[in-house]
Amino acid sequence: MVLKNFFSFLITILIFYTNSVSAISELPIEAKNFDVNVKLTGFNQAQKEKVYQAIELIKKVIVSHEFREKVLNKEFMGKKGFFDNAGLSNEEIYHKILQGAEEKGITEANNTMDLDLKLYQDDSKTIGYTYPHIVRIYVNKKYFDNFEPYQVADNLFHEWLHKLGFKHSVKKDDNRVHSVPYSIGYLVRDLSQAHYSLTNKTAVNTIMLEQESQQSN
Repeated sequence: MVLKNFFSFLITILIFYTNSVSAISELPIEAKNFDVNVKLTGFNQAQKEKVYQAIELIKKVIVSHEFREKVLNKEFMGKKGFFDNAGLSNEEIYHKILQGAEEKGITEANNTMDLDLKLYQDDSKTIGYTYPHIVRIYVNKKYFDNFEPYQVADNLFHEWLHKLGFKHSVKKDDNRVHSVPYSIGYLVRDLSQAHYSLTNKTAVNTIMLEQESQQSN
């Protein structure tokens, strides 16, 4: 019975692996090679590690089949598309992300998310911000320190999408969540959370197995 369950589990893993490989093989080469380059100012070591965790989550999201499908199939008002989409189709937005050509700083398509982050602190409700005429993105310590890495991934990606030229209304309304920065930022958060939860679960299982092994010796 144990052997039968083991083989059933093994077959499930093989099917999952085969489907994952197949899904990845459909992705553009730019998704597979997507990278993140970051410059950090004002972060201590623990805070830097959280940023690096967020970056790794972002890279996993970009190379996922789910991210591509969600972006390409996004709908607004019953039609495929984003609100405040800079006149671009979903497919053009997806490829613009992969190209990584910021409007300031490194403006060529280098297939890289180039980040210049500075930590600051105030008591406002602003999680982070940037301006069209600068390269730097400002991250509010008030929120950053309490965020999980997948929430940091959301904020970083949201602000970086501004660096690609995407905007959203300052006014909170029903349409703003469908803008490119908000909609794709939330998508990155949700997919990152799934990866983060799976990573944590794997780490906990590894620790439990190590402890059980030590106890049996």
